[in-house]
Amino acid sequence: MQIILARHAETVANAQNRFQGQLDFPLSERGRQQAQKLAACLARYRPHCLYTSDLGRSIASAAPLAGLLGLRPVALPVFREYSFGVLEGMSWPEVERHYPELYLRLRRDLRACPIPGQEEPEIFRSRLQEGLEILLGGGRGTVALIGHGRYLNALVVQFLGLDFNGPWPFVFAPAAVAVLEDRDGCRRLLAFNEQCHLTGGNND
Repeated sequence: MQIILARHAETVANAQNRFQGQLDFPLSERGRQQAQKLAACLARYRPHCLYTSDLGRSIASAAPLAGLLGLRPVALPVFREYSFGVLEGMSWPEVERHYPELYLRLRRDLRACPIPGQEEPEIFRSRLQEGLEILLGGGRGTVALIGHGRYLNALVVQFLGLDFNGPWPFVFAPAAVAVLEDRDGCRRLLAFNEQCHLTGGNND
């Protein structure tokens, strides 16, 4: 089977370089255009099931694809973005102003730095495993998930069986696409961070 992953399209918070986490921000005008282009790209894979998180930016990014293929998106909280605690809604300059010591630690290592109010790592990983089991339970064929940057990053690490405490190299751009394959237990990353559909290139 194949799992097609896409990050939601650009939001107004993305455009302002703000932490989003589990706060919900609408798509920007550019994001709405990206969602249309993303739909045309993902439709080529003909997924038989379309999942999203229960946050509006993920649902809105999936809507054009759902319309093209006549699918009803399955929106589940298990696919929701990681919570960044007190950072949510803030820009980097605002973090520096309000939490100067935390800012310096975050700039050294964002993922390893504890954040007040953040989602606990073991809870996040449990959600990831549950989400992955849902995707893999889709049977043969192709399923798609339109989700969130940090969640998808960690999901690829989990899928490939990489060290969860090590580097997470899979950073998704808005509306970018990755393709995972599970062939009789052999798991592969076939494509990552594809953005040709956004720039006018040919990604066939």
